[in-house]
Amino acid sequence: MINRFFTIFSVCLLALSINGLVAQSTDVKYLELGEKKTPSISKILTWDSLGKRYQSRPEELDIKFTFHFLNKTKKEISIKETFTSCGCTVAKLPATPWIIKPGEKGSIPITMDVRGKSGVIEKQTTVVTDLGNVTLTTKVAIGAIKSANKPRKRSKEERAANLKLAAQNRQAIFQNNCVECHVEPTKGKRGRQLYATACGICHDATNRASFVTELRSISKGKTQSYWEQWVKDSKPGSLMPAFAKKHGGPLDDSQIRSLVAYLTRVFPREIKTKQAIVKSLKEKDSVLK
Repeated sequence: MINRFFTIFSVCLLALSINGLVAQSTDVKYLELGEKKTPSISKILTWDSLGKRYQSRPEELDIKFTFHFLNKTKKEISIKETFTSCGCTVAKLPATPWIIKPGEKGSIPITMDVRGKSGVIEKQTTVVTDLGNVTLTTKVAIGAIKSANKPRKRSKEERAANLKLAAQNRQAIFQNNCVECHVEPTKGKRGRQLYATACGICHDATNRASFVTELRSISKGKTQSYWEQWVKDSKPGSLMPAFAKKHGGPLDDSQIRSLVAYLTRVFPREIKTKQAIVKSLKEKDSVLK
């Protein structure tokens, strides 16, 4: 919950390992962001590219990619959903299932949030169709990051002090020096991206503290009212902060609704899909061996 306790700030979902297995067997040829190309790469649909990359400028925080496709087959293809290897990356689809008719063109916009990141960042987006999956790779070489956007590594002493402070006031996570990691990144975010910046930054952290729950393991069967309670108001006696603005949190009612909708409707489905793909990849791997 309190990000200062961790040395790792990146938040990656289980799909990172899944897509990593796919990426290892695929030689991605990147198309530069803004470069236009007629769809020519066949992978269920025909794509302009399966990988796009960009050299960002320091002031750029949200990098927007668009992957174009064409259905060159003589039958309809159904795009069921997408999921990404990290919550910082979001792909947008119209209402699903998205039926692509023969000869029809389309595009999938993908946005990568590079706040607090440096170096070369590579993320995968898996497009799930009725004929199989397609992996789209986005890669950003991040320019010099302004110090205000780059998390500072905290010492053990600082983490201990923050833990003590949180025990006295759980809302301390939204105050003073904590603002740069727990308030600023949530501004303007909704749904999956909001989960990554508000929840995943702690609950998905590799070195999260023992008292911070791994949400995927408890998500099954949880209702809308359950998530609303914890996100908006939390509960007395816990270290979990209340995210609603009325409690001094950073989220307005609209953001909370989008986050609860994601946790209730999309989150469990993503976990189920990823588990199925992991199982399928392991089975294929065992056959190849």
